[in-house]
Amino acid sequence: MRGIYLVAGYPDENRFMESFRAVDRAGFDFVEIGIPFNDPIADGPVIARAIHEALAGGATPGNVMKNIRSLHDSGIKKYAMTYANVIYAMGPEKFSDEMAGVLSGVIVPDLPNRMARRFYDSGLRIPVVPFATLETRETDIDLINGSESEILYFVGVRGITGSAGNLDSPELLDKIKILKAYTSKKIIIGFGIKTKNDADRALEIGDGFVVGTEAVRRQKNTGELKDYLRSLL
Repeated sequence: MRGIYLVAGYPDENRFMESFRAVDRAGFDFVEIGIPFNDPIADGPVIARAIHEALAGGATPGNVMKNIRSLHDSGIKKYAMTYANVIYAMGPEKFSDEMAGVLSGVIVPDLPNRMARRFYDSGLRIPVVPFATLETRETDIDLINGSESEILYFVGVRGITGSAGNLDSPELLDKIKILKAYTSKKIIIGFGIKTKNDADRALEIGDGFVVGTEAVRRQKNTGELKDYLRSLL
């Protein structure tokens, strides 16, 4: 599975929608849509700046979700990336009322896998995508397998988005081997994917990838973004 992360509302609503359609038409399998939040702790400087610019331009969870719903005719899968407070503030049940049937899953980087059950118990009806990292142990796999999500988001580096990664490190390869042995979920590698070589390698060792920083870096210029998308395929 090949995916691209975009910041919703960046640099404005119309150009975000253009960027989304560019990813769809380029032939990717999914878009990870970042719902802007004022404390994006998992994001590096490029994405953090884009998020703050989107917020300054008036992006809100409500209008972002309206934009996502308006893209229902697109066949590409859609995942929302946001933080726990955004869902809690709206209410997991209301969030589901708005987005169930539109999103294939929700990615919440500040929500430990063991806490996802609380969202479901509070009315969330959208699969929470589980995370795995270089520190994930075999004993953590039960929590991952308990998720309804078809994918597993593997953080291939220690650090924030935009950090350099090494897809041939023995530590990373060993961890993916363990994950494949214990879960049937598709392993999507994020963080550190920048070039076609990175993307191809991620598809060799896992089941897919998502590119964030390098896509957002080009999100202000749709033509530049389209060129970059083509370079990854």
